[in-house]
Formats: sequence, C-alpha cells, structure tokens
Amino acid sequence: MTTATATRTGPATRAARARWLHLCNGLDPIRDGGMVPSILGMTGALKRAGGDVRIVTPTPSRLDDLAPPEDLAIDGPDADLDAAVRAAEVVHMHGLWQYHSRRGAAVARATKVPYVMAAHGMAEPWALNHKRWRKRLYLALVESRNLRRASCLHALSRPEIGHLRDLAPWAPVCFVPNGVDLSAFDAMPPRSKLEESHPELKDKFILLFFGRLHAKKGLDLLAEAMGRLAAEFPALHLLLAGKDDGALAPFAGRMADLGLSDRATYVGHVSGEEARKVWAAADAFTLPSYSEGFSMAILEALANRLPAVFTAACHFPEAAAVDAAVVVEPRTEPLTQALRELMRRSPEERRALGARGRRLVEADYTWDQQAARLASVYRWLAGGGAPPECVIP
Repeated sequence: MTTATATRTGPATRAARARWLHLCNGLDPIRDGGMVPSILGMTGALKRAGGDVRIVTPTPSRLDDLAPPEDLAIDGPDADLDAAVRAAEVVHMHGLWQYHSRRGAAVARATKVPYVMAAHGMAEPWALNHKRWRKRLYLALVESRNLRRASCLHALSRPEIGHLRDLAPWAPVCFVPNGVDLSAFDAMPPRSKLEESHPELKDKFILLFFGRLHAKKGLDLLAEAMGRLAAEFPALHLLLAGKDDGALAPFAGRMADLGLSDRATYVGHVSGEEARKVWAAADAFTLPSYSEGFSMAILEALANRLPAVFTAACHFPEAAAVDAAVVVEPRTEPLTQALRELMRRSPEERRALGARGRRLVEADYTWDQQAARLASVYRWLAGGGAPPECVIP
C-alpha cells in the first residue's frame, strides 16, 4: 500500500476557501484505525449534501483503497494548516493529543473562527488512564484549554457527552453519532471467495472480530470465552481482521495455552473488496471492548445483518433497547454466556436478530442522516440563532 496526497475539488484556490474545514492527524487506516472511515463517511456525506468541505492533515494519508468521494478535497502533509484555518467558516478537529488540534485550535481562537472538537473516544476514562501521566501533563498544558474554549464539542455516544463535560463543563456539546454507507453491503461476494485463501474456514461457524488488535479491545476476554466454548461448539471459529496494535501476541499465546491455535484465523488489516470478503464470510460479530468511542465496526456489522455481541463499553445501548444486538459487561463470564446463547439460537432466530440490526441502522445511522445534523451545527456556529436539536447547551 502506498501513501498519497490528493486534492479532489479542483483548483487549490477553491479548496483553500472551503467553508467547512476538517483537521485530522491523517487518513491512514492502518495507523489511524476506525477514525479514518468515520471522517471520510462524515465529510463525504456533507459533500453530497452540498457542503463546501475540505480535509487537511499534517501527515501523509493512504488513499489508494479508501475510495473517498472524487470531489472531496484532501490535502496534506504539505498544506498550509494555518491558512486553511484562517480561511474557514467552521473548523472541525478529530482526535486529541496531536499537533493538528494543538495548532488548529490556537489559530482558530486567534482569528475568531468557531471550532468543533471530536474526541473519538479519546476522552473515555479507560483511554485517559492509558499513558495516564503523559496525558495529564498534556491536558494541563494544552488540551484542556482547547476543549474549554471550543465553540462546540462533538460526542459520538451519549456517555461521551459526560466524558467531554468532565473536561470542559461549560462548552456546548452536539450529539451526532457515526453513520454507515449501506451501499457498501449490497451485492456481497460469496463466502467461498475468502475460503479460497483460508480453507480452514470451510464449514465453520465464523465469529468475526473486526478492528485494531489493541489491549482495549478485549481480546483477552475473547480468548477466555473461546476456552469455555470450544468443546461445546466444535464448529466455532474466530476470524480476526485488523492491524496488530500489540494485542495479537498475547491473544495468540493464550489461545495456544488453551490448545486452540487452530480455532482462530488472523487476516491482518483489510479494506476495500478484501474487507467485503471478510464481512461476507462471517456468521456473527463480536467486539468485547473495554473502551470505545462509537464503533464503526458495530455499525458495519449491523448493516451487514450480522447477529452481534458487544460490550456496554461500546456505548450503543440503543441496539439492546430494540433487541438488535446482545450487549454485555466487559467481563469473561457475561461475554461467554452471551456467545453461548447466540450459538444455541436457531439460524432463523439469528437472522431475525441481524435483520433488526439492519433496520436500526437504516432508521437513524446512515451518513446522510448524520451529515444533516452536523450541517445544522455548522450553520448555527457560523450564523448564530437558536442551537439545533442535537446540541446540548
């Protein structure tokens, strides 16, 4: 995979005057994880709705298999970040603890450009305690001021509203979750496409984990659950897709200790058509995380009509409320029991669960719906008046 830089809206002078500027560290799905499809989905939908949108990154992006909208301006790493902020009507910054938010917020304040900050789960208690002292110092010196003086904070889940309020009690917060592109799950490839390269998956019940292999994702819980379920369900097989971020070796080691090395397949980072092959092969989905912002993988699983088991730390209680997924606490026993009950359901019952997940996404979690909410926030910040419905003052 190669790195690339692109401006997709024509002349640079037009891009430089984009009304709605999005700043992020970069658009590299291997390095930057689920934030990348979130940002591209968000900005692409804003562009489709007629918004004048530009993304600027201080680091190189990997665009070769991301398929961003053709007319979306994506500039970096050599773009003039300061000039882009000064020329914008509203600036939307993604993520904390990095140069783009430090510099972008400072320039926005100096030039009186309203700015929005989205933490993407980085304000979660688990995340704040990870590398705790470094983050506390940075928060005291830089990020606290950025958050407190933001024109609006962007929460992807209801619990994140409280986490952001803990850091910036008086800043308004808009609640706009992630969305999903339903068309990405149309005309899925046959399962046999993945089985051609992974014949060990043939005739198995495939439980898919899709995401970074990081300590916060709960792979330790998944290994323990497999240890308790393997004998009872001999066809159960784990399929793991995502960049290894330090959790693969401990997971593989524990699976080896349990004598289950042959019950898991790791395919690494996948995107584009390779990702569609993975989604098409799955029978069910799980995300046993200790901490999430608002998982793109969960929305994709539901859009793909997969019966899903994930933890309350994924902050999507709406799915449990309408029986569109099984939500449990991030502990071994509840996860094990939920997966056991899922396996014991009939195929028809699992299909019905997946169908309810799809209906939930269709009803309120498409990118076009979320883009309309974000656009109303931008118009309010730029033009004043009463805040839109999604803003919690």
